[in-house]
Amino acid sequence: ADGGGFSLPDFGGGGGSGGKKAKPRLGGLPNKILIVTGVMDELQRDLMQERWDLVEAYPEQLRSFVPVFTTFTDSAFPTDAPSDKGLRVALRYEVGRFFASVERLRQATKRHALEEAYVAYADMSLHLDRYMHVGGLYSYYDSTITTETYFQGIKKDALVYSDPKKDPAEVRDLIVLAKGPDMGKTGIVIGIYPDGSNTCVVKLDKYKGMREIRVVQRDWVAKRLGEQDPDDVFLIPRKKT
Repeated sequence: ADGGGFSLPDFGGGGGSGGKKAKPRLGGLPNKILIVTGVMDELQRDLMQERWDLVEAYPEQLRSFVPVFTTFTDSAFPTDAPSDKGLRVALRYEVGRFFASVERLRQATKRHALEEAYVAYADMSLHLDRYMHVGGLYSYYDSTITTETYFQGIKKDALVYSDPKKDPAEVRDLIVLAKGPDMGKTGIVIGIYPDGSNTCVVKLDKYKGMREIRVVQRDWVAKRLGEQDPDDVFLIPRKKT
């Protein structure tokens, strides 16, 4: 994802080449948005296990974060400078698309329409990922992660995977990207677009504490074979109600 032609902010470092850059006062807002990513992980777990009784509660829970997104957008880019105005517009667009996708998830959940729910969830994940990129939140979180084990890459001969054309990956499959700029990265398929574009949405495995989203051609996505650890979301314990 990119910033749509805007210069992306960096809240993580001590400024650019001109010394320390004044940072907007964001308080705990970035960490509140980080909570949303945790909610999205739990939603992925419950949706992929078809726990409709649990999934139906997520739209209302996610809508409670509207003020957090609004406040972050206005606090992080508060000036009348064209760059701030442009970034506010871009962020509001992604929030609008995110919550439109939340509504699609709610409708699909009512009907227990699994494939539609997967696509809605994939779009929610994509627009949240874009919001975080445009808002400079990935660089902010990068600077707060100090103990995360860095991704070392996986030797190609250590990966065993299927032919994407003969045995294409489906939602829930653990995959490795076999082509493209992210070749060698691993993750899970979270949605497949039914529009004839032959594209799917992949949630990459954790790097520096975060999981980025990619929309890629299905023939770039190869199912990992052999014994695999489950996706991280399935290791999140359910809260007792």
